[in-house]
Amino acid sequence: MVFGDCTVPRCRGLEQAEKATSLSDLLFESPDAWLNRPLLRFRNPNGSWTRLSRAEVQQAVLRVGAWLESKGVKAGDRVALLGHNCPEWFIADFAILRMGAVTVPAYFTDPPEAVQYVINDADVSAIFVEEGEQLEKLQGVNLPLLAFHGAENSVAAIGRDKRWDGALTSPAPERSALATLIYTSGTTGHPKGVMLTHDNLLTDVAAALGGVAVFEDDLFLSFLPTSHSFERTVGHFLPTACGSEIAYAEAVTTLLRDMPDVKPTIMISVPRLYEKIYAGVQTKLAEGPPIKRKLFALAQKLGMERFELKQKGGELGSIKALLWNILDKIVNAKLREKMGGRIRGFISGGAALHPDIARFLLAADIPVLPGYGLTETSPVLSCNRYGAIKPETVGPALPSVEFRVAADGELLVKGPMVMQGYWRKPEATAEVLDRDGWLHTGDIVEVDADGYIKIVDRKKEIMVLSNGENVPPAVIEQHLVQSPAILQAMVVADNRPDVVALVVPEIEGFKRLWQSAMNAPLPDNWQQDARVHGWMLEEMHNKEHDLSSFMQVKRFAFVEKEWTQNDGLLTPTLKLKRRRITELYADMIEGLYPKER
Repeated sequence: MVFGDCTVPRCRGLEQAEKATSLSDLLFESPDAWLNRPLLRFRNPNGSWTRLSRAEVQQAVLRVGAWLESKGVKAGDRVALLGHNCPEWFIADFAILRMGAVTVPAYFTDPPEAVQYVINDADVSAIFVEEGEQLEKLQGVNLPLLAFHGAENSVAAIGRDKRWDGALTSPAPERSALATLIYTSGTTGHPKGVMLTHDNLLTDVAAALGGVAVFEDDLFLSFLPTSHSFERTVGHFLPTACGSEIAYAEAVTTLLRDMPDVKPTIMISVPRLYEKIYAGVQTKLAEGPPIKRKLFALAQKLGMERFELKQKGGELGSIKALLWNILDKIVNAKLREKMGGRIRGFISGGAALHPDIARFLLAADIPVLPGYGLTETSPVLSCNRYGAIKPETVGPALPSVEFRVAADGELLVKGPMVMQGYWRKPEATAEVLDRDGWLHTGDIVEVDADGYIKIVDRKKEIMVLSNGENVPPAVIEQHLVQSPAILQAMVVADNRPDVVALVVPEIEGFKRLWQSAMNAPLPDNWQQDARVHGWMLEEMHNKEHDLSSFMQVKRFAFVEKEWTQNDGLLTPTLKLKRRRITELYADMIEGLYPKER
């Protein structure tokens, strides 16, 4: 597909998803021509890459499925999966699905108590687990375990062992059968197991492909946890349906090395990746000569004009086109090369992408398609289309998705991808799922005349100042993290007189920005320095310039330690766990509200 073409051709993967009777059909009921094509790619310890063909993966899945049967696992039983993205995760998942059991992914970033809560709540019968740290989380668990790797008894070894050939006897499940329990991130309280059937997920794969076509020659680079519904549907099931190849990044920290190596055409990511790319560019511009900043600004202006014209089917005039080609080579080409040079689409989800960051990428001829969904909806509900991108939105509804906006602005959704409910929690299910099938998303939205959705904030996270003004925290935080000096930010405002923030500085970016602005080194005690605080507040206000005055941060405090998943302060899709952060920094927050106010 050419960027700028708003038509969505009917790709072969869409046919695969529509005709499949179970998720395992996406792997097994595929054209013979795909059998010898590479399906999975992974990096070896020596730095080289190994590819597995579809036929090899099919054989491994059937053998591992037979191992499950040998342990007494039967259709409908729950089987847990704990580990980083890799071919063994893929093989174990499809083995579970093929023999009619239910996959229960656990997050590898979760502590032992959270992992064991999921295992106990789902009442699992067996566990596939990565060696080392992940295996240690299962101490005291008395269930059949199969490690990912190892000499004899592992997913990798059994997947190669011909002695298991022909041993699997379970028939493939029907579309209506339960396929997976995906536990919600648990920003408050215990997570809930979202029940999704084969039909829910197959329908969502088809809906996604009805909005954004994917082809046999596409190459995905996988780095978001496959245990999360976004990566599992769009970066796991969808490319399998399309005959595409999936390459596994070694880690999030190796992306800058893996992207040029793999040269992906499609990547699935949450906004944090794009925010870091943007912040990195801004930092380099701040420390570079003025001419570099002027060329960048001109390239962005002309690039956005080009993008908007192409949206309408037009092109730049000959003089501007020539200037664009020159600026593109000088300014944008190196950035695209760092991403592998072949990106056909960044699909953004998990949270709203700030429109300025989307425009920055689009102006650099890097296609980014903001979308939206929930674990409870398998998950994708909407996505921008090539040639019809509105950066401030998450796009229109995908095929088979119905949207309705409640009186208070909450988005309601209906469609065959909506969950069956929460595992063994009928009361919690009734709170969000109406009897007539409408799911209450909890997101406050605005809808334009073309049906494009703009996410305002989470209904439960809207904060109300003591004067009655409504404050959407995520909107403010999106503005703040555009600064190269800010790594993370969380605002506080509920029942307070004004907005304050906790700020995790990006140390190197902070130093460079200060040096550029003040022409002086950063003071040794800069976290307490009044001049630095005044300068930082001004930088924050510059980023908030388009927000109402009551939404702008009035005071802030520096937080020295980055918030991570490992310390329980971020969800797997890198959203803030606000309650946990608020509790941890309660004294610091109180100090931001002087007693005399």
